[in-house]
Amino acid sequence: MVTEMDVLKMDERQRVCWLLANRAILMIIGVVWIGMIFWQLLHHSIPYFLIIMVPVFALGRLLLYLYYSRKTGKQGL
Repeated sequence: MVTEMDVLKMDERQRVCWLLANRAILMIIGVVWIGMIFWQLLHHSIPYFLIIMVPVFALGRLLLYLYYSRKTGKQGL
């Protein structure tokens, strides 16, 4: 599978920086998401959708990880 890192012809250092930036932005999004939950709770509103989506995203990430790890294991990567 060709990634955006391959398309941009990144060297190993650039790839690591790209992955670190991706990890950091996901953490920032997670903190903002949790902040939105607390903001709604402080205003006496229960954000059911925001709360339910936390484990849904976690399950999605787990399923994608299992899919890709199984797929790359067969290719010998």
